[in-house]
Amino acid sequence: MNVNKPSAPPIVNPYQKHNPVTKVEQVKKAPREDELQISNKARELYDMKTEQDREAKVTAIKKQIEEGTYRVDSQKTAEKLFDQWF
Repeated sequence: MNVNKPSAPPIVNPYQKHNPVTKVEQVKKAPREDELQISNKARELYDMKTEQDREAKVTAIKKQIEEGTYRVDSQKTAEKLFDQWF
């Protein structure tokens, strides 16, 4: 009859020196930068649209000034100034 030894976890030597656990410093990742690429054609269209919008606003304000109906919204002006400074 052949009897095998029972399998058991290895015995730990209680007199063995313990190696101290060293902490591993975490590596900080570089911040990820977002990037946007706009084609030249899209840039031209955007610039044309903003120029047209500005011209329309300027023309409307000039017309209101000439007619004497242009009024400054003091509440809106104060809010914009407050947002800019605080």
